[in-house]
Amino acid sequence: MARGYNSIADVRTLGDGTDMSTVWAEFSQALDLANAQRGALLDLLTFRTTNKADLVLQAPGGTAEFEDASEYGVPSGSRAEAATVELGYPFVWKDFATRFTWQFLADASVEQVTALHNGAIAADYRLMTRTVLEALFSNTNRTHASTDSPIRALWNGDGSAIPDYNGETFGSTHNHYGTTESATLAPSDVEWLQSTVLEHGYGEDDGAQLVILAGRDLADTIAGWRAGVNGAAFDYIPSETAVPYLTTEQLVGQRPGGQFQGMKIVGQYGNALIAPTSLVPRNYLTCVAVGGSTPVIGLREHRRLTGLQIVRGSQPDYPLLDSYYVHGLGAGVRQRGGAACLQVTTSATYTSPSFA
Repeated sequence: MARGYNSIADVRTLGDGTDMSTVWAEFSQALDLANAQRGALLDLLTFRTTNKADLVLQAPGGTAEFEDASEYGVPSGSRAEAATVELGYPFVWKDFATRFTWQFLADASVEQVTALHNGAIAADYRLMTRTVLEALFSNTNRTHASTDSPIRALWNGDGSAIPDYNGETFGSTHNHYGTTESATLAPSDVEWLQSTVLEHGYGEDDGAQLVILAGRDLADTIAGWRAGVNGAAFDYIPSETAVPYLTTEQLVGQRPGGQFQGMKIVGQYGNALIAPTSLVPRNYLTCVAVGGSTPVIGLREHRRLTGLQIVRGSQPDYPLLDSYYVHGLGAGVRQRGGAACLQVTTSATYTSPSFA
């Protein structure tokens, strides 16, 4: 009778007989697919980059102008750099362990192991979304050892020179982070969000669409607004996929579609589509210009190890044993005028939400 400990070489299959090398190959394919399909919200908000920083034009369509021609002279060179800002992107490694020990794998079914793998993919999506939204909703500039350039917020009154647009100038205290100064959301608050983005040319000259991202409760509040009631300048118009309803009013124009670039749309208020999402912190909402100039947020990843990676364990022939997941990433604002954020609070001072 054999005695002693089972060696690792005895564990070549899962408890249900599935070969471990087959599972490893399927996991790798699943990660490739997940990395290619990051999710609609991330696609709306982010520009993917491997750079530590970029010099980014902050005026849709640029700021250069023609000048009067001279018979004997030549025109001045265009100085687009006057509207550019150096923007840094942080970078950190994050990891996640499922602890595939040989004891677990000896008894596990392929469904159990796959469930843990899917959990890692879901955790990675939450990580990416939290990283991007934290960069968007944070109203403070910061620094990080991974980049020599400042990591800036949206326009936040930090004294930076802001490009003029359409004859309008902006002071050094111009701010894209505001509060309702009330416990409830009012139509004027959402109109401020839209006008704050539109006045910089986003959603107009660049062909972008304004999208309001908010929790379900705030989206429901917006759904009750009618022009002329409580100061509302517009009627809320339900999307084509909204719950059926009865009305005696006549619609002028078209109802918004039920989806926009993969995001569910419940309606429209003013110039902005309303996209409810539980990913936005409670009592916060944002208006983002989508589809025109480069996206508002830069999502930095490793130049070679892009996306979620699964790292083999210490036994070369048994990669699942003690394997774990890593993802290197960071996010920073890329278009400082391309979004505005609002906090529903009685305070006049905006406080960045916690994503812990």
